[in-house]
Amino acid sequence: MSKPSNKWIMIRALCLTVVVWSLPTGVNTGSEDPNRREIESEEAPRLSEGTLRSEASAALPSNPADMKFSYKRRKGFRGAAPKRTALLSQQALSTVVEDLKKRIALPFEIQVVFEECGRIDSYYDEHRHEIVICDELIDAYYDLFSGALRTRTARDEAAKGAIVSMFLHEVGHALIDGWDLPITGREEDAADQFSTLMLINGMPNGDQIALDGARSFKLLADLEKGLEKDYSDPHSVDEQRFFNTICMVYGHRPEHYEYLITNGTLPVERAFDCERDYARQNKSWQRLLAPHLVSSHGTPAFKISDHGDQPR
Repeated sequence: MSKPSNKWIMIRALCLTVVVWSLPTGVNTGSEDPNRREIESEEAPRLSEGTLRSEASAALPSNPADMKFSYKRRKGFRGAAPKRTALLSQQALSTVVEDLKKRIALPFEIQVVFEECGRIDSYYDEHRHEIVICDELIDAYYDLFSGALRTRTARDEAAKGAIVSMFLHEVGHALIDGWDLPITGREEDAADQFSTLMLINGMPNGDQIALDGARSFKLLADLEKGLEKDYSDPHSVDEQRFFNTICMVYGHRPEHYEYLITNGTLPVERAFDCERDYARQNKSWQRLLAPHLVSSHGTPAFKISDHGDQPR
């Protein structure tokens, strides 16, 4: 995400009054933990801020060409729930970075900055080699999912997943910049592809995180119904980003995600090409990243699909 969008300004005002249920269980995998669907007990165990901070710090990378985290003090939170979501998201990103550095040698040291920006945004700064995650964006994701999910755990997990997905999108921009990777088409679309592929090709719980990221695009699209779309934006419209992500998830494991078709989430016409699309994008990114993979890691960053490039 490289420029703020007016759509985020509407989220806090609309998500508390609009019930967004248009995305059915299709974006929740059939194996979803049933605890995410039930109202939690008030006696459910709570993670303290100190515990979350210590776990996040323990996972921070230390090599010279790694990602280093910077937490700028917030002026305050709007409540305990958004604060918890922010801390869980920071912890999740430190875990993702640990997995990422086992797969890919970074082109240079990248600073990951959490700060108040005065707007809802995340972006990669190519001059400072910084990935900035605005505190306002984390709050906005919490608000977005508050209108769609009933339990605290479900909201936390979905918001965390959307943040992780967006973070990997910004990592994609950093790698394209750092290695001068050749791409065709829009860089924003390429960064979306990188994010989804990193998640679904072996990252712990990566499929569900990708689905949470897709759900955020669907919810945003629902909030924007009736509004004029900005087709000059370098990002694809939210509906397209939703279907592109869902198609990739289905394409890499069609036998597991057949329900996305049966429940109407993924149109049959689009699903027909998803295995081929996944295989081609996967192979393209593997070739781009091949010179930069960490050879000591047991598995490649991306695995070429058994389906190859052959049409179904």
